[in-house]
Amino acid sequence: MLIENEIGYRIPIYITKMSLDDVKGMRPNWTPGFNWRLYFQMGNVEVYKICVIDSDQIEGAIALENRGDHEWIHLIEKAPHNRGAKEKYKFVAHHLFAYAAQRHIEQGGDGFVAFEAKSGLIHHYVNEYGAVSMGSSRMFIPNVAGHNLIRLYLN
Repeated sequence: MLIENEIGYRIPIYITKMSLDDVKGMRPNWTPGFNWRLYFQMGNVEVYKICVIDSDQIEGAIALENRGDHEWIHLIEKAPHNRGAKEKYKFVAHHLFAYAAQRHIEQGGDGFVAFEAKSGLIHHYVNEYGAVSMGSSRMFIPNVAGHNLIRLYLN
C-alpha cells in the first residue's frame, strides 16, 4: 500500500502491464528524455505501471527484463506528483523495486535485481532498498533484500 503523504492514509495499489496508450498519457510532464515507447519495441522487456485501486492514473512505471540470474531494471520512474517533499504518495519506487524482485521469483529466479544508478542516487538506493554497488554506477539488490522489499511493500 502507498501512503498518502498529506494525511497518512494507506492506499491499496495494483501493478499491471502498461500499454502504449498509457505512455501517451504520461506526457508532457514526465521526465523528458525517458523514452518509454522504446521498451515496447524490445520483445524481452516488460513494462508495468503502479496505480491506486479504482484509478487508472499512473503513479509510477518500470521496465523489466529477465536475464536469468537477475531481473534487470531498464528504467524506473515516479509520476511528477510523486517526487520531492510534496509528493502525493510515499513509497511508489519501493513498490516498483519490490515488484522487480517478485517478477524474478515468478520467473524461476531468487529475487535478485540489478540496474544502472545515477551517481547522485547511489546512497539513496543503498539506504532505501538495500542495494549494493558493483562498480561506478551498476547496482544490485541481493535476493535477501529483494525478499524484504516484497514482504514490506507487496504482502
